[in-house]
Amino acid sequence: VTTARFANVAFSNGSLLDGYIQRLFKKQPISCPNDVKRFFVSPEESGQICMLACMLGSSGDIFFPKLDEDELLNFKDITEIFFENSGRHVIHCKSEKEAKSLSVNLDDSEPYPVYYFKSETSGEKLYEEFYTDRDLVDMNSFSSLGVIKNSVRRPLVEIENNLKNLKSLLKLPDCNKESIVQALKKIVPDFQHIETGVNLDQKM
Repeated sequence: VTTARFANVAFSNGSLLDGYIQRLFKKQPISCPNDVKRFFVSPEESGQICMLACMLGSSGDIFFPKLDEDELLNFKDITEIFFENSGRHVIHCKSEKEAKSLSVNLDDSEPYPVYYFKSETSGEKLYEEFYTDRDLVDMNSFSSLGVIKNSVRRPLVEIENNLKNLKSLLKLPDCNKESIVQALKKIVPDFQHIETGVNLDQKM
């Protein structure tokens, strides 16, 4: 089994830009964190990385694209580029309330209401990383791909037990997000989650 990590796939289902298109169809305002940065790849590039991981990897390898830190794109910049290429001007709002009020009876010729905010959503990292200091990374074998060589391989019995425990937890009537997070921390000790009570879907 080989794995590919390829950042955000532009316009894929559930992505930032796909969400914008869905909101435009519904004439809903756009809200976007102005301090979150992500790498973006095209659907074609994501497919190529998966294909190369299958062809070139050894079992357990995790492939990722070699992208420089200056290729990280701010969500705010992506939003501005999106509207510029859509031929639509934007109006910067000072609050969600203002953005919502301007979207009522919005005409196609009018600037689109956009509200930028400091990130406060649960589990959202301000930046993206493909590997950590604990990973053994091969950056020399391929010109455009890096490979993590020390991924943890768990026994099949352990994986099956973890899945069984999670399924049992989800069936409990009092199952909530906190209990799921605690269960995941037992499986992945370095798993981190900061709960703020707000999720990105609510904002976007």
